[in-house]
Amino acid sequence: MIESLLGLSMNIYILLVYMGNLKNGLSLGASDKVLLSKVMVNICLQLMETTQGVIYVFSPNLFYTHEILLWFVMGNLFLNSYSYWLIALLCVYYCVSITTCGHQTVVWLKRHLPSHLSHVLIASGFGLFVVSFPNIWFCAINPTGNTTYQSMFLRGQFITNEAYRASSVTLGSFLPLFVAFISTAITSWSLINHMWTMKQNNRGFTHSKFQTQLNATRTMILFLLIAVIYNVILIYFFRLPSSVSDDAILMIWYLIVSYPIAEAIIIIQSSSKLRRNL
Repeated sequence: MIESLLGLSMNIYILLVYMGNLKNGLSLGASDKVLLSKVMVNICLQLMETTQGVIYVFSPNLFYTHEILLWFVMGNLFLNSYSYWLIALLCVYYCVSITTCGHQTVVWLKRHLPSHLSHVLIASGFGLFVVSFPNIWFCAINPTGNTTYQSMFLRGQFITNEAYRASSVTLGSFLPLFVAFISTAITSWSLINHMWTMKQNNRGFTHSKFQTQLNATRTMILFLLIAVIYNVILIYFFRLPSSVSDDAILMIWYLIVSYPIAEAIIIIQSSSKLRRNL
C-alpha cells in the first residue's frame, strides 16, 4: 500500500507541474508530451495494480472470476505495452535530436517526428488497445488452489493462445524495447564520439549543450534498464510454479508495483524544474 501511495503521489506531482505549465500558457516540447503521456500511463497502471492487490487480498475468489481477471489482464497488457512504446518514442526522439547521423531514416525522423508526435502518441495508444482487446477471448484462467501446502494465496494458471501470446509479446514488449535499445546505443555512441572529437581538437565542451546531451542519454539508459528489468519480472511472475513460496510472491509483487515509482524518479531527475519544485 505504501508503494502504491508513493507511486501515485510522485506521478500526480509531475502531472500537476505539467498541467501548471499548460495553464500558464507554456507549450510542451516533444519530449515533454511523451513524458506527460508516460506519467498518465503510470497513474492508470498504479491504480489498476492497487485495485488488483486489494481485491486479491480481501476476496481472492472474486479476483479469479473469469470476467474480472481477464479485464485486469487486458488492462495490464495495454498499459505495459503502451509504457514500453512511450519509452521507445522518447529514445527515438532523443536519438534524432542529439545525433548527427546522416542515415536517411534518422534524417526523415528528424524532419517529421517532432511535428507529428502528438498524432503518433494517439495512434500508437489506439493500436495497442486494439491489439490488447482480443486477450478477453484468447486467455483463460485456471485456479489451481493451494492444496500442495498451506498458503495465504489462491494460485492460478494463465492459459493463452500461443499465436496470440507470441504476437502480443513481440509487438508489446520485445519490439519497443529493441527500438529503444538501438536508439540508446546510437545516441551513446554519438555522445562518446563527440566527446572524443572535442578532446582531440582541444576545443572543450559547450557546457549547456553537453549537459543536455548527457542528461538525455542518461535518461534513455535508465528508462531502458528499468523497462527490461520490469519485463523480465512480469514474464517470471506469469510463469510462477505452484511450489513458489508466499514470500517470493510478495517480493515480486512489490517489485511490480514499484515500477511507476522508478519511472517517476527517472522523470524527476531528468528535469531541473521538477527537482526544484519538489
